[in-house]
Amino acid sequence: MDIINPDIDEYLGALLRDDDPVVAEMEALADERGFPIVGPQVGRLLQVLALSIGARRVLELGSGYGYSALFFARALGKGGKVVMTEYDEGNARRARNFLGRAGVIDRVDLHVGDGLQHADELDRAGERFDIVFNDSEKDEYPKALDVARKLLRPGGLFICDNMLWYGRVVDPDPDDADTAGIMELTKQLMAAEEFTTTLLPVRDGVTVSVRKSVV
Repeated sequence: MDIINPDIDEYLGALLRDDDPVVAEMEALADERGFPIVGPQVGRLLQVLALSIGARRVLELGSGYGYSALFFARALGKGGKVVMTEYDEGNARRARNFLGRAGVIDRVDLHVGDGLQHADELDRAGERFDIVFNDSEKDEYPKALDVARKLLRPGGLFICDNMLWYGRVVDPDPDDADTAGIMELTKQLMAAEEFTTTLLPVRDGVTVSVRKSVV
């Protein structure tokens, strides 16, 4: 299912085209390998949201080879930090290479392993974040809300990608764990008293949830 009219999608893609050769190389690799990245529309959205709240610390659950992290790192500026989590060592190596050549590797802390497990370690260490970005395994999406509850500061943002999941969320009785996980997280977010959430039909759907200062 086309979430956005293909002509509009093409227009937006051209409008938001990035001149950075590293970004172009990352996008070409995604096309070549069929690897899921957030793409320029969501990348720019992440950058704008981070800038809008003056974010300095971002936690990513599922970082791939660093495409979204690059947009966050641009917004944070020097002294900011993106804590990346990626299970695949090959993707982690590519991320280090891309982000190094993009000139933002000093703004990145890359953890190889399970993102949810690392989030528990960060919580025990007393770490807190301005943004938690969730692009992890879709069947584990509902677990990400607990991460946001523990690690987000008041006024911080919990952002989730793929929340329309190619239109599969309109199926009232999904028979796959990925769609069910996304739909469950959506229900949780809409019912969560400590968050105010909206779902944007950008690319494959992005939820943006603000952690309330007062519930």
